[in-house]
Amino acid sequence: ADQLCLHDEEIATDRPLTIFDPQATWKHKTLRHFIVRELLQPVFRSGGLVYEQPPLAQTRDYCAAQLATLWEETKRFKNPHRYYVDLSQRLWRIRDDLLRQNGRADMARQGSEPK
Repeated sequence: ADQLCLHDEEIATDRPLTIFDPQATWKHKTLRHFIVRELLQPVFRSGGLVYEQPPLAQTRDYCAAQLATLWEETKRFKNPHRYYVDLSQRLWRIRDDLLRQNGRADMARQGSEPK
Protein backbone atom coordinates (compact mmCIF):
# COMPACT_ATOMS: atom_id res chain seq x y z
CA ALA A 1 0.00 0.00 0.00
CA ASP A 2 1.13 3.55 -0.64
CA GLN A 3 0.22 6.45 1.59
CA LEU A 4 0.75 10.19 1.16
CA CYS A 5 1.54 12.16 4.31
CA LEU A 6 2.29 15.73 5.25
CA HIS A 7 5.94 16.82 5.37
CA ASP A 8 6.05 16.71 9.18
CA GLU A 9 4.31 13.37 9.65
CA GLU A 10 6.25 10.28 10.57
CA ILE A 11 4.88 6.76 10.34
CA ALA A 12 5.81 4.61 13.33
CA THR A 13 6.98 1.17 12.23
CA ASP A 14 6.83 -0.36 15.71
CA ARG A 15 3.02 -0.56 15.79
CA PRO A 16 0.21 -1.44 13.36
CA LEU A 17 -0.81 1.17 10.80
CA THR A 18 -4.45 1.54 9.80
CA ILE A 19 -4.97 2.96 6.32
CA PHE A 20 -8.21 3.88 4.55
CA ASP A 21 -9.44 4.59 1.05
CA PRO A 22 -9.82 8.38 0.66
CA GLN A 23 -12.70 7.84 -1.80
CA ALA A 24 -14.57 5.38 0.45
CA THR A 25 -13.47 6.14 3.99
CA TRP A 26 -15.36 3.18 5.45
CA LYS A 27 -12.80 0.85 3.82
CA HIS A 28 -10.05 0.26 6.38
CA LYS A 29 -7.05 -2.05 6.44
CA THR A 30 -4.55 -2.53 9.26
CA LEU A 31 -0.96 -3.31 8.28
CA ARG A 32 1.30 -5.03 10.77
CA HIS A 33 4.44 -5.76 8.77
CA PHE A 34 5.38 -2.93 6.43
CA ILE A 35 8.27 -0.83 5.20
CA VAL A 36 8.30 2.97 5.23
CA ARG A 37 10.28 4.81 2.56
CA GLU A 38 10.44 8.55 2.18
CA LEU A 39 10.25 9.26 -1.54
CA LEU A 40 10.60 13.04 -1.62
CA GLN A 41 14.23 14.08 -1.89
CA PRO A 42 15.17 17.74 -1.42
CA VAL A 43 16.92 19.31 -4.41
CA PHE A 44 17.42 22.83 -3.00
CA ARG A 45 17.67 23.95 0.60
CA SER A 46 17.97 27.63 1.60
CA GLY A 47 18.62 28.49 -2.04
CA GLY A 48 21.51 26.05 -2.42
CA LEU A 49 21.69 22.83 -4.42
CA VAL A 50 21.79 19.83 -2.06
CA TYR A 51 20.97 17.03 -4.52
CA GLU A 52 23.61 15.11 -6.39
CA GLN A 53 22.16 13.67 -9.57
CA PRO A 54 22.96 9.96 -9.92
CA PRO A 55 24.38 8.59 -13.18
CA LEU A 56 21.79 7.92 -15.88
CA ALA A 57 22.32 4.14 -15.69
CA GLN A 58 21.55 4.18 -11.96
CA THR A 59 18.36 6.18 -12.54
CA ARG A 60 17.32 3.77 -15.31
CA ASP A 61 17.93 0.74 -13.07
CA TYR A 62 15.99 2.31 -10.21
CA CYS A 63 13.02 3.06 -12.49
CA ALA A 64 13.05 -0.49 -13.87
CA ALA A 65 13.16 -1.95 -10.35
CA GLN A 66 10.24 0.23 -9.24
CA LEU A 67 8.18 -0.68 -12.32
CA ALA A 68 8.80 -4.35 -11.54
CA THR A 69 7.02 -3.90 -8.18
CA LEU A 70 3.75 -2.94 -9.89
CA TRP A 71 1.11 -5.48 -10.80
CA GLU A 72 0.81 -6.16 -14.52
CA GLU A 73 -2.87 -5.18 -14.30
CA THR A 74 -1.90 -1.61 -13.41
CA LYS A 75 0.63 -1.32 -16.24
CA ARG A 76 -1.50 -2.49 -19.14
CA PHE A 77 -2.77 0.13 -21.58
CA LYS A 78 -6.20 -1.42 -22.17
CA ASN A 79 -8.46 -1.21 -19.10
CA PRO A 80 -5.69 -0.82 -16.51
CA HIS A 81 -6.54 -1.41 -12.87
CA ARG A 82 -6.54 1.70 -10.74
CA TYR A 83 -3.46 2.26 -8.58
CA TYR A 84 -4.67 3.22 -5.12
CA VAL A 85 -2.85 5.69 -2.90
CA ASP A 86 -4.11 6.33 0.61
CA LEU A 87 -3.90 9.64 2.47
CA SER A 88 -2.86 10.09 6.08
CA GLN A 89 -5.74 11.11 8.29
CA ARG A 90 -4.34 14.65 8.70
CA LEU A 91 -3.87 15.10 4.96
CA TRP A 92 -7.35 13.72 4.27
CA ARG A 93 -8.90 16.19 6.74
CA ILE A 94 -7.11 19.12 5.08
CA ARG A 95 -8.26 17.95 1.64
CA ASP A 96 -11.82 17.46 2.90
CA ASP A 97 -11.92 20.89 4.58
CA LEU A 98 -10.54 22.65 1.47
CA LEU A 99 -13.12 20.97 -0.76
CA ARG A 100 -15.96 21.99 1.55
CA GLN A 101 -14.70 25.58 1.92
CA ASN A 102 -14.57 25.93 -1.86
CA GLY A 103 -18.06 24.64 -2.57
CA ARG A 104 -17.00 21.16 -3.62
CA ALA A 105 -18.77 19.15 -0.94
CA ASP A 106 -19.72 16.73 -3.73
CA MET A 107 -16.04 15.74 -3.92
CA ALA A 108 -15.51 15.72 -0.16
CA ARG A 109 -16.54 13.01 2.27
CA GLN A 110 -18.03 9.94 0.69
CA GLY A 111 -18.50 8.15 3.95
CA SER A 112 -17.77 8.76 7.57
CA GLU A 113 -14.68 10.36 9.05
CA PRO A 114 -11.81 7.86 8.99
CA LYS A 115 -10.84 6.50 12.39
